[in-house]
Amino acid sequence: MNKEEKLSPKVEALYKAVIELLLEGREIRKMKVSEITERAGIGKGTAYEYFKSREELLMDALNHCHREWMVSIQSELSRCGGFMEKMSCLFELLDDIMARLKKEALEEICNIFFFYPIFRREGESGMIGRLYEIVREAKRGGELKEEFPDEYIVLVLSGKLFDYITYYVGVKENIPSECTPEQIRGYLLESIRREVVK
Repeated sequence: MNKEEKLSPKVEALYKAVIELLLEGREIRKMKVSEITERAGIGKGTAYEYFKSREELLMDALNHCHREWMVSIQSELSRCGGFMEKMSCLFELLDDIMARLKKEALEEICNIFFFYPIFRREGESGMIGRLYEIVREAKRGGELKEEFPDEYIVLVLSGKLFDYITYYVGVKENIPSECTPEQIRGYLLESIRREVVK
């Protein structure tokens, strides 16, 4: 389905059903078209009027969700001032999302958005693209160390964000932690400041 097209109500219901099941901790690989259409309140055959296969439905739903999430993130970031404020905002957005998810959903979402190759094709419109934009803007503003290439700084930033997600998965698995999410966020932000900020 073309991302520029307006979604039909039935496609929107299918996408919403996929995301609801995912947020409940249902593994994407085990989702059946019948449970998606039941959740969406439409007949199973209707799904195949819009999608050639279960895989196409699932990937389109996840791509749609990913794009919407990126638009939301961009909107939040546009309200922030400098580089460190934007990084703090990204951690807070992650915190807000992760606090609401079940452990199973968090693990599945991490697998999808960090490891599934289909999301790498989003390039400039995905999370890595947002990080490149933040880095380029901060370099133009003289906030970041010039000796580091953009790619290195983006690797540092994506690593810190992933570290935070890893911490959260541990908390959800009831692994004892001597730190609160706020402390971990503070430590990671301070390490970003030391590593790449002038």
